[in-house]
Amino acid sequence: MLSKSPVFRSIRRAIDGIPVIDCHEHTMGYQSASEYKEPIASLIRGYVQSDLISAGGQPHMEMLNDQSISTEQKWPIFEKLWRATEHTSYARVTKLIMEKFYGETEMSFNSLVRIGERLLNVKNENTYNKILDDAGIVCRLVNIRIDLKEYIEGKYKVPKRDRMLVPLPGDFHHIGSYEAIQKVAGILNKKVTSLDEYVDVCYQIFSRMKERGTIGMKDQSAYKRPIKFSNATREEAERVFNKVMENPRFSLGFPEITPLSDYLFHQFMRMARDLGFFVQVHTGHMAGITNDVTKANAALFTSVLEMHPEVRFDLFHLNWPYGGELLYLAKNYSNVHINACWTNIIDAYYTRRVFANSIMAIPHSKVHGFGGDYEDEPEYIACHLLVAKDAIAAGLAEVVDMGWIKEKEAIKVAVDWLFNNPNEWYKLGFDPLEV
Repeated sequence: MLSKSPVFRSIRRAIDGIPVIDCHEHTMGYQSASEYKEPIASLIRGYVQSDLISAGGQPHMEMLNDQSISTEQKWPIFEKLWRATEHTSYARVTKLIMEKFYGETEMSFNSLVRIGERLLNVKNENTYNKILDDAGIVCRLVNIRIDLKEYIEGKYKVPKRDRMLVPLPGDFHHIGSYEAIQKVAGILNKKVTSLDEYVDVCYQIFSRMKERGTIGMKDQSAYKRPIKFSNATREEAERVFNKVMENPRFSLGFPEITPLSDYLFHQFMRMARDLGFFVQVHTGHMAGITNDVTKANAALFTSVLEMHPEVRFDLFHLNWPYGGELLYLAKNYSNVHINACWTNIIDAYYTRRVFANSIMAIPHSKVHGFGGDYEDEPEYIACHLLVAKDAIAAGLAEVVDMGWIKEKEAIKVAVDWLFNNPNEWYKLGFDPLEV
């Protein structure tokens, strides 16, 4: 619970059962889910591992994730790490899973033994879908790494609940080798010999993906480079492209590849404009630990926002920890929306504060309130949503309690953040929710 305010409890009850649009996942459906065989391994999937590692658990993670090693062997090490991390937002998801799905409220060896006797079977289609249905998740936007050739040819079936996005960077503009270039062309059974041919092939791929139901693009370049994209010329990009093409055994990485990556990124933004795609962009904190977050600050992305005013940009993770910069961009650029995916469990209190701050700083229509950002762990997604609803209700209760808005208005805002805003902005076609 993120607030003791009676208004918090009232807003939280009001949004408890509403349909939700999940604005970001990396999930492919029940077939890709893991089989749970040991309770500790099943309860530390996903992001909580980063906190365990941060607490000194790196030497033990392989053992803790090994489902063939007994809980009894793991417990002395896991208990120490858990006690150091149990109050983080990531750990809150694990606690909620224990309570909601296994009826356990305390982490102990005995509780783990009981959980081990009734581990969820999320590889079962009915179980997997029931978890999401019970959570009210009616639609998910998915950024997944699949065989795009099969997808374009109609051989890959996207789950009914999901909407596909173009996976931009690693597949399309981080191309530092001949092999990477021809792999993209091979999606359409082609070979390319020039930069112009490559750009044309990419447009054909994106167009074909749209015909198959793809609705937008996702870029997570921040993991490899700063998200400041220069307006590189065709000549600068072509020089790098040709250097790679001239020798199939040659490869380039960053920063050498930057002019080509920058040029292609801007080409893809023009394609997004022409195809009617929105573009989701990773900003702020990155998965894992020891990343350089300064290269992911959304403020670096300003020149792209200005160059492409007709492209709709969905800036991710509330730019944690740079909330002020994010609100500035959303306030000043009509083509910017902000997306709280993942952030609720990176830092629930930060998220609550940004939600409250956003009411006074930006139009509330520009906020997308939830995205699980998990792979195929439906129980983690459902419990992340519980944290997100708490953060939304607490942030809104704060501005109600100070007299800025009324409780009825706050409930409407919460519904908009969880459903109406993404439904309208992503053009999903659901009937709007009335409050």
